[in-house]
Amino acid sequence: MSETILQVPYGTRDVLPGEAAARRQMEDNICGLFARWGYDEVATPTFEYLDTFSGSGQTDEGAFKFFDRKGSILMLRTDMTTPIARMVSTRMRKDTGVKRLSYRAQLFRYEEAQAGRQCEFTQCGIEMMGASGAAADAEVIALAVNTLLEAGLKNFYITLGQMEFINGLIEAAALTEEQARDIKHCLIKRNAAGLELAVEAAKVPEQLANIFKELLFLHGGVELLEDMQKRVLSRRCWNALENLREIYELAKAYDVDQYLSFDLGLTRSLDYYTGMLFEGYAAGMGYSLIGGGRYDNMMQRFGKPCPATGFALGIDRIALTLQRQGSLNAEGPETMFVAYADGKTADGIRLACRLRKEGKAARLADRPMTETEAREAADNSRCGGYLYVKK
Repeated sequence: MSETILQVPYGTRDVLPGEAAARRQMEDNICGLFARWGYDEVATPTFEYLDTFSGSGQTDEGAFKFFDRKGSILMLRTDMTTPIARMVSTRMRKDTGVKRLSYRAQLFRYEEAQAGRQCEFTQCGIEMMGASGAAADAEVIALAVNTLLEAGLKNFYITLGQMEFINGLIEAAALTEEQARDIKHCLIKRNAAGLELAVEAAKVPEQLANIFKELLFLHGGVELLEDMQKRVLSRRCWNALENLREIYELAKAYDVDQYLSFDLGLTRSLDYYTGMLFEGYAAGMGYSLIGGGRYDNMMQRFGKPCPATGFALGIDRIALTLQRQGSLNAEGPETMFVAYADGKTADGIRLACRLRKEGKAARLADRPMTETEAREAADNSRCGGYLYVKK
């Protein structure tokens, strides 16, 4: 027998009984939360035309691409924001007002597989399209916090940044596109030494250069915003900090401010963010569990410009975090094993059906058996108990 047919492709994994039920329950709880906040669930195709993603602010590097029978290039979706933007701009083009949309989806991205990072992964998320301003961003952040709580996490934090603050520094320093790209790359990789070299190579004026070099260390509470507003000279930077302050004040009304802090060097690998952005982390985990922000320019490439904000969270990463914390409930509901003696098959079927109608889980024996065999079968099936129909 070929070894290949016994393995799964690189970057994928099987989800076994127990964990699969726990993950599905987590997804259902999260989607139920989204619905309570007024977000309507949508779904898009698993694969799209490559052109849909091209120019959306993200690269198709790492995408799984293939041809259809007409020769068009297709790709498995690598995120959900772009397909939803495409859907809203076409199928929902005549809809007016703010659209609150939610989803759960399988995504695909070829990258080095490791704990919490797979080539196939599950995301849940929301998009708010047509709303601008701090109030919309505060709602999204508050929902992100409540989503992590709904998933079962307790010890986590959300860091907020502002792309306009970084872009304002770049504008004030009159950097070229290549210089700006090098600096953003260092920020994404959290490469302090590389950032210092890039700033020196760009010959940035001393006052601005000092702020650039500090970006990876500008973490803190709301007092950080006040301190930086005294230091920056650019109106664009000052406005970005004021926007974060306004979002924070509104977050207090949602009672989520205790989960928030600021990281003024925060930027993300997707290039379509235009304002506030954030990431969420759990204690002891080295990767983000949730991330999002404002992306006001994406919709214009689909012919329907409008402001937008949202987030996505990784179900696989959250499940792994809960497993490591020993709080992933993989037991599922208690199942009763229903067994029957010889000649009592129909009675066993009727009993199992009655239990199911009552909302209970019942696993029916596949053949007549003795009561001793029923007890052993219930144990082997990891059932909570058994019922036996005698002669």
